[in-house]
Amino acid sequence: MSNLDILNSKNQSFFLPIGGIGEIGGNNYLYSFKGEQIIVDAGISFADDSLPGVDITIPDPYIFLNPSIKPKAMILTHAHEDHVGGLEYYFDKIDFPIYCNQFTYAYIKHKFKRIPDFEKKFHIIKSYQEISFKNFSFQLIPTTHSIPDPTGIFFKTNDGNIYHTGDWKIDKNPVTGDPFDYDNFKILKEENIDLLIGDSTNAGVKEISRSESELDPSFDRLFEDLNGRIIVTCFSSNIARLKTVISNALKHKKKIFVVGRSIKRAITTAIEEKLIDNFEILNEKLFADYNRDNVVLICTGSQGEKNSALSKIANNTHNHIKLSPKDNIIFSSKEIPGNEKAISYLKNSFSYLGLNIISDEDDFVHVSGHPGIQEIKEFYQYVKPISLIPMHGEYLHLKKHLEIAHDLNIEKSLLLLSGDLCELDLKDKNHKLIDQFVIKKLPVIQNSIIEDMNFLSERGKILNNGIVSLNIILNKKLDILKSELHTKGFPFDFDKEFIQEQIKESLLNKILFMKDEMNERSLHDQLEDIAKKTFSKNFSLKPELLIHLSIV
Repeated sequence: MSNLDILNSKNQSFFLPIGGIGEIGGNNYLYSFKGEQIIVDAGISFADDSLPGVDITIPDPYIFLNPSIKPKAMILTHAHEDHVGGLEYYFDKIDFPIYCNQFTYAYIKHKFKRIPDFEKKFHIIKSYQEISFKNFSFQLIPTTHSIPDPTGIFFKTNDGNIYHTGDWKIDKNPVTGDPFDYDNFKILKEENIDLLIGDSTNAGVKEISRSESELDPSFDRLFEDLNGRIIVTCFSSNIARLKTVISNALKHKKKIFVVGRSIKRAITTAIEEKLIDNFEILNEKLFADYNRDNVVLICTGSQGEKNSALSKIANNTHNHIKLSPKDNIIFSSKEIPGNEKAISYLKNSFSYLGLNIISDEDDFVHVSGHPGIQEIKEFYQYVKPISLIPMHGEYLHLKKHLEIAHDLNIEKSLLLLSGDLCELDLKDKNHKLIDQFVIKKLPVIQNSIIEDMNFLSERGKILNNGIVSLNIILNKKLDILKSELHTKGFPFDFDKEFIQEQIKESLLNKILFMKDEMNERSLHDQLEDIAKKTFSKNFSLKPELLIHLSIV
C-alpha cells in the first residue's frame, strides 16, 4: 500500500478509520499528525453469513503494521471486545507502546499471560495525564458507559484540537465507576474542540439511555417471580450488567453457574478489581444436581455466535448443561445489526425446548451504553465542537448523527466510511476525503488470523453443494478396473451406479480419442472435468470434488 506513504507528510494531518465506521464493531482508527501516527483501539466484529463457520473478524492490521509507517503508540479507550478484542491476534507484531488506564489493562492482561514480558508494552496512565510527542499530545477523559473506566481521547496539536469520544452515555448513577460529570469535560470547553469524532450508535434514538442502575429492581423482581432455572446471556465484557445479575442472584440465594471463557475472565477481573464481591462459581458438571428453582446460569453467546456455549445449549449438544421446559432465558443485550437472523434462530431453538424467553421487548432487562439524540445534543451544546465526523455506527446511524450536527449548527461535518482517508484541516475545518483503501475483514478461527481467504469459498461450496469423492483405478492399457463414488452433505439421494456409468463412459470416450496423449495427470484432469459436467447436468450443482485416479 504505497499510498500510505502520504501519512508521513510533515505538512498534513490525517484520519483513517480502519474499522468502526459504517458498521457496529471492529473499532480501529489511525491518526497521523504531520508524520506521527497513533492508533486508537483494536476491536473485533461479529462475522456474517458470508463467512461460514466464522464467529469473529478483525480489520486487517497490515494498514499500521507495515514498513511504510511507524506508529508512535496505540491508545485503548476501554475494555469492550469491539475495541480491544483484536489486539491479542497481532500483539507480537506491535513494536510501539500501548496506553490505557488501569481497568482496561486489568481486563485484557489475561489474554497475554503466555507471552514473556508482555506487560512491558503497556503504559498505564491516569485520567488527564498528558502524553506528549513532537507534533501532538493526548489525554484520557473519563466518561460513563457499560464498563468501568471508559474514556474519550483529547488530542492537542499546533493546528487545533480533536476529541475522540469513544463509547459513552450520560449515566448519573452507574453500577460501576463514577457518575457522568460535566466537570470532567471542562478541559474540552476551555481549550476548544476543532473536531469531534463521535459515537453514532444511537443517534437515531429519541429516548435517553436509562441508567444501568435502573435494571436492579427489574432483575430483583424477575428472580423473585420466575420458577425454574434462569439463564442470563449478555455481552461478556458488560461488567455492570454482570454485577447486577450476580448481586440479585446472591440476594435470592441462587446457585450461580458461569459458562464461557470470556465471561469467566470478565468476572475474574471484576473480582480482582473489587468491582464485584467474590462468590462461588459452581462447576458446570454439577448443573443437573441442583434444584431448578435455585439455579442461575450466566452465559456468553447473546448474538447467536455459532460456536458459543449458548448455541450448544440451545441445540442440546452441550456436554453438561441440559435445560428443561419452563426454564427461563433472559436476553440482556441489544441485537447488533447483522445478527438478527442468528439471534432469531437461537430464540426459536430455546422456544422449541419449551423455555420462557425474555428480551428487552418483553421486560426491562437491558439499557444501552450509548447516547440517544437528546444526550448527544446536551453534550455537544456543552463542549461546542466546531466540526464533526461521525463514527461507531452503520451508515444510517452516521446520517442521523449528521442531522443532529445540522440541528446544532455544526455545519462543518463530513461522513466517512472505514477505509476512507481524510485530510484534516483543523484551522479552517475543511476536512476532505482524499483517498480510499479496501481494508479486508480477516476471519479469526481457533485464535488465529486467517489471511488466505480461499478456504471460505471452499466452505461455502461445500455448504451449498456437498462433497463428492470419486475413485477410479485403471490398468496400464487404460481399462477401468474399479470405480467408487461417495458423497457427504449432498442434498439429494440418487442412483450412484447410473452416475458412475455416465462418468466412466465419458472417460473411456476421452481415452479412445486421446489415448496416445494420456498420462496419469492428464487423465486426472479429464476425470475431474467430466465429473463436474456430469453433476452440473444432472443436478445443477457444483459439489466439491475429491478425485482419486491411479494406474496399476
